[in-house]
Amino acid sequence: MIKIRDLEFEYYERDNEENLTDMVNAICGINFDAKKGDFIAVAGRNGSGKSTFAKILNRLLIPLEGTVIIGGIDAINDDDKAIEIRKKVGMVFQNPDDQIIGSIVSEDVAFGAENIGVPHEKLWDRVCKALEQAGLDIYMADKKINELSGGEKQKVAVAGVLAMKPECIVLDEATSMLDPASRWELLRTIKELNEKLNITIVMITHNMEELILADYIYIMNMGRIYMRGRRETIFDSKEKLEKAGLECPLIIDIRDALYEQGGIRDKNAFSISELVGKVKTLYPDKFTFDTKLMTNRKEIEKFNPTDAILINHLNFSYGKKNVLNDVSFSIGSGECVAIVGNTGVGKSTLIKLIPGLLTSDEGTVYIDGIDVMDRASDLRKIRRKIGLVFQYPEQQLFAKNVYEDVVFGPRNMGISEVEAEKRAYEAINLMGLTDDVYDMPLSKLSGGQKRRVAMAGVLAMKPKYLILDEPLAGLDPEGRHKMLEIIKSLHEEAGITIVMVSHDIESVAEYADRVIALDEGHVVCSGKPAYVFYEMFLRQHESMKKKNVSDKEFRTQIMNSNYMHNLPVIMQLLTALRLNGLKVDCLTVDNNQGIYNIINALGLDVRG
Repeated sequence: MIKIRDLEFEYYERDNEENLTDMVNAICGINFDAKKGDFIAVAGRNGSGKSTFAKILNRLLIPLEGTVIIGGIDAINDDDKAIEIRKKVGMVFQNPDDQIIGSIVSEDVAFGAENIGVPHEKLWDRVCKALEQAGLDIYMADKKINELSGGEKQKVAVAGVLAMKPECIVLDEATSMLDPASRWELLRTIKELNEKLNITIVMITHNMEELILADYIYIMNMGRIYMRGRRETIFDSKEKLEKAGLECPLIIDIRDALYEQGGIRDKNAFSISELVGKVKTLYPDKFTFDTKLMTNRKEIEKFNPTDAILINHLNFSYGKKNVLNDVSFSIGSGECVAIVGNTGVGKSTLIKLIPGLLTSDEGTVYIDGIDVMDRASDLRKIRRKIGLVFQYPEQQLFAKNVYEDVVFGPRNMGISEVEAEKRAYEAINLMGLTDDVYDMPLSKLSGGQKRRVAMAGVLAMKPKYLILDEPLAGLDPEGRHKMLEIIKSLHEEAGITIVMVSHDIESVAEYADRVIALDEGHVVCSGKPAYVFYEMFLRQHESMKKKNVSDKEFRTQIMNSNYMHNLPVIMQLLTALRLNGLKVDCLTVDNNQGIYNIINALGLDVRG
């Protein structure tokens, strides 16, 4: 299907007189093969050349040197075959706004298929099937694109490619904006397309858990192939992965810890179900049919702050679509609070209401006792207290270089130029950006750098509250850890109150003081991370109960459901063991505590 040899690609920059000003080697000597029906993952840190490589596969970029054969077509020299290549290779970008062009969902999904010659009378069937495969209900077909969440837009982009029925699908971080359940729903769909229809999959990803699905893995670093092999080989080289800015999937670390404690006898397990099977085979007498799921521990904290954010009976709708319904909660000064929920439940809308970027239909938002929704309130004064970093940082970057973008806010606060410059430099340094980026054009920044520059521009205004919309999306493991350390420092050392919307449940579990969960426009629970994640699982468990299904069948359905992935990995394992009959305490998001709970439930002595 795909054969690549000695691939080279360089980015050139020229001034207004077409003089060469800069040259970057993005791809250096890559060899790559993908047979019909292969499922291949390509991973690497930000800036390693993955997205450039993906665009070459779709002939969006033409390499400088090398051989690229796509479905028997010479992708470099056959200029008149570009359309044929794009029929064969569909591509889903990281940011759905880069490829969505229609104003209505159905017309956007149909666009690609229509342009490759699919008869008009067959288009609607293609659209319906593609929406279903991408995890979208058919009623979404008539929705306006501008009413969709970021995650819903990503599903629409995927549906648009599926409607073209390509031989190969290239996914460039296509799951990065989806909630965990939706991500695994999409990945299962992609896996089924791969297995049932023999579609070749090339998946570019930063999510290391996704590598487990691949038949073969390529690791890129500095434009080169740094590692290649099957998952067993790749995951046994932890130190080498770390040098490339990556890490092993968390399930592998948990598996290894369980092996060291005697919970399993070998390491031939790469999923929750495989781990559960090994533990159950080794200790069958510890699993009993009468074991029930644990009830949750009630530990919701109620806040009545006078110096904080207070949301009171908030309602909001886009036209006839109700997004938020009677939402009430408060955030105390100095807290680090995460807002979680499936794609499209209103998380991004909610945080836009807090600084008054949107106006509620009903209800109030108080910031330090001031009603944001009151037209008599001084919104300018309120917004100086609140820093908001959008889901896509490029949406708030506009100046000619990094320094000018960061200093823009302070300059417009009425402070002196000296103070504005001081704040800008402090904010840039606080975000871990080096001195050489000050004069760098924004177009040259990686996605992770853009996110940090956007945060620096907000921090330079010295907000009391920092609201972050998906601050970790699209970051490699190294970049994610750096961002989390920055957020932790801002919270613990600078005393800034953090409100973070995130689908990264592992990071939420580790860093958030409290979690607020939204579902269908309502706040359904609030409290410590372990409590909230388990409560959400129990609610889904109850909603999935069906009549005339045996308890054993139902437990299997729950274990295999996408909603298990809304739990942190250690809680997934604990819950799956409990569903299989092991009387283990599930209520922890701490990996070490989780391993201890398993060893304790098996009646073993903890080693070390």
